[in-house]
Amino acid sequence: MSIELPMELEREIFELAFEANDRDLSLKQTLCLVSRRVQSWIDRIFYELVSLATDRRARKFLTLIQSNSKPTGFFAASVKYLCLGYSVNSGTACGILAACSQIQSLAYWVGNNSPELPLLVSRLPLRRLSTEVDHFSRIPLSRSTWLSNLTHLELVAWSNFSASKLVGLAHLPCLTHVCLNSEFMVAEHVAMVCSSCPRLQVLIPLNASLSPPIPQSARDRRIVVQTRAREVQAIREWEASYFSRPSVWSRAEATMKERSTSSGQQ
Repeated sequence: MSIELPMELEREIFELAFEANDRDLSLKQTLCLVSRRVQSWIDRIFYELVSLATDRRARKFLTLIQSNSKPTGFFAASVKYLCLGYSVNSGTACGILAACSQIQSLAYWVGNNSPELPLLVSRLPLRRLSTEVDHFSRIPLSRSTWLSNLTHLELVAWSNFSASKLVGLAHLPCLTHVCLNSEFMVAEHVAMVCSSCPRLQVLIPLNASLSPPIPQSARDRRIVVQTRAREVQAIREWEASYFSRPSVWSRAEATMKERSTSSGQQ
């Protein structure tokens, strides 16, 4: 005699099986053969996180969006975590961001920016953002929908940059975690972050050295120095929080906890 499980329990079993295997593609294809109902459940989880390292992959994903093979609004509702690598064309990026309008965590390191891209980013309900300093300085923060929601911000710089490009931090009152990912960091940058973020809990100077320039006035317990992962690990590092793996953020929080414990024992 066959037993028919309640639909919600059945759904939970399939979702847990998929998530327990790190969203394995071959497992997805197998599970989706069970039924259309199961396919819809697995698709929702599979597309929750989308990482596109190259423009070729990004264009394939945009083609999928435009094919209308999924229900109307599927990608807007499903994609919550999106990473766009440096080689992704800005036009492709704009098409993806226009369709995926409910992203909560975004990494966009797109090399060739366009006027439309900062506007699209400003309209997303972001809680976490990783982007280049130049891109950040172009986002119209006064009109952004995530001013009161953004808690984690990573700023990447591939060359020298002025501390004036960080003035936008003052418009983000809920920022608690900031990472400066650059070999060109100077003391002024660190001081600007510390003075601009009233709720700052952790500031991570991230570069190839464990001794970045930090002003004496900014040497407080919130600063946690880390070394940068190799370039090939950048996307994997960004994905780590989604998979509950050790990340730049969790490692910093662990250090803060150790400091707090050590301080309490003294």
